[in-house]
Amino acid sequence: MGGGKGGSDFDPKGKSDNEVMRFCQSFMSELFRHIGPDTDVPAGDIALVEEKSVSYLVSTKDCEMNLPEF
Repeated sequence: MGGGKGGSDFDPKGKSDNEVMRFCQSFMSELFRHIGPDTDVPAGDIALVEEKSVSYLVSTKDCEMNLPEF
């Protein structure tokens, strides 16, 4: 099992919560096509250390894959 990774040069420092959320949503809207149980999984060291950012990514992935929110 490999760790799928995507990269960006987005620096969240100095950005508003809304800007970070929009970036995460846009990023995951493109990335979700390349990850999943039968393709690849995102690696744990995706460098987004804030819980909020990870939450934005996960909720966007769930929405894109038509999964229910928890």
